Amino acid sequence: MMPNEKLALHLHKRDLLRGAAALALAGVLPVRLVAQAAPVLRKRLNLLFITADDLDWSVLGFMGGRMNLTPNLDALAARSHRFVNNRTVAPICMPSRQAFMSGLLPHHNGGTGFIPMTDGTPSLTTILKAQGYFAGAIHKVDHMMPQSSFPWDFVQQGKGRHTLLQAQGAEVAIAEAEAQSKPFFVQCNINDPHRPFYGSPAAAEVDHGDAGPYKIAREVGPGDVVVPPMLDDLPPIRAEIAQYWNSVQRLDAAVGHILGALRASGHQEDTAIVFCADHGMPFPFSKATCYDHGTRVPVLISWPGMGPAREFRNLTTNLDILPTVLELLGAPPPPALDGRSWMPIIKGESGGTQEFVFTYVNEVSSGLSYPTRAVQDDRYSLIFSAWADGKLTLRLESMLGLTYPAMIEAARTDANMAARVKQYVYGVRLALYDLKSDPGQRRNLIDDPAQKRRAARMKDILFQEMQRTKDPQLANYRSVLAGGSATVPQDPDRFRLRGGE
Repeated sequence: MMPNEKLALHLHKRDLLRGAAALALAGVLPVRLVAQAAPVLRKRLNLLFITADDLDWSVLGFMGGRMNLTPNLDALAARSHRFVNNRTVAPICMPSRQAFMSGLLPHHNGGTGFIPMTDGTPSLTTILKAQGYFAGAIHKVDHMMPQSSFPWDFVQQGKGRHTLLQAQGAEVAIAEAEAQSKPFFVQCNINDPHRPFYGSPAAAEVDHGDAGPYKIAREVGPGDVVVPPMLDDLPPIRAEIAQYWNSVQRLDAAVGHILGALRASGHQEDTAIVFCADHGMPFPFSKATCYDHGTRVPVLISWPGMGPAREFRNLTTNLDILPTVLELLGAPPPPALDGRSWMPIIKGESGGTQEFVFTYVNEVSSGLSYPTRAVQDDRYSLIFSAWADGKLTLRLESMLGLTYPAMIEAARTDANMAARVKQYVYGVRLALYDLKSDPGQRRNLIDDPAQKRRAARMKDILFQEMQRTKDPQLANYRSVLAGGSATVPQDPDRFRLRGGE
């Protein structure tokens, strides 16, 4: 049988995907599927939680990006409350996902790098299961550990970008919940637009030559894209952004299929829907950094009877997703959460607004440590990079592909590009950026006399927050503020990503 013929089998399987035996026919193997002896009545709202991998906020139509690039997400946004100034607290896959699933900062849940959270840490999975929910997860399950915190009833593991896989897994999970008379919590973790990108040589094999359900209807080219402000307009960079935009389009197609599966199940009118990304795009000055295009991740949330959809520009973080969802579903939150519910903001009550939000980088997928902290208000961002000692150099997955090599080549003859590469690779110990006048974060204002008071206040705000949360980088920050140095030990064998992305 040819590959395309195999993929076509997935198109006619809704009636087959019922139970574990049907999964084997579909080529989808559940890691765990637990039948419960005592069914409970389906009284609560269901939850469909959709996540994207490495999604940049600026490509989304509802965020002002190119129209028709993400029609399914834009349609969902039109009927959802939109939190458009939201930030991830950890712009790296595993720490980010474990943070929003626990409502805790990485140094509070134990998952600072590509390691599991502290055993037994409560999560959205454990809390909703205790409330009688059937919990299913499709893909990226290895980025949510340990099993004691994520005891899924159903797991469809993988990292393929076949646009129907997520919807098919959701069908199975919903059917199993129905069979047990339980409300469902289904999390669909879409692997796009993670590297390797659509149409790139590195993706040819894993994406089956972009054939069948791997193919998008309308590919864009280098001349169609908008280069984000943190990158430079070079031909190879345009070419890679076009690949990335096409990956975003494939993500959107997968979202459309997932929402279609929800409608077909008959549960659209009793299901809350949440959509978010783990962090920003995997390019320089974005993923695995505290720069704007690494940390900004808008969130959509909707539920039946919520009233008119609205846009909220409040400063929020993805730690807030868990307490918001729990309040919406009527489930009690665990004690001592770092996140806060958005329901007061949605209801227009006082006390829901915060002036500053904070983001954290610790260990990256290689296991190397690049500790970074940022405090941000609605315009300015102060970034502390403990690792930036002029010797340690940044090594990230975002340096793969076309963009970073193009920057290196241009830096040979362009002094401005050479300075830009130095900023990225060697870091800046302490920097203040104006995101309104300098969205690419190219001009450090930390020593600007006009920003002296602002810089001093934001330094103090970050210090207070690090002190309050018992941040392990507090001693380094205190030393640097006093004119001293930072100590950044490396233990890559402990924190290195194994067997995932």
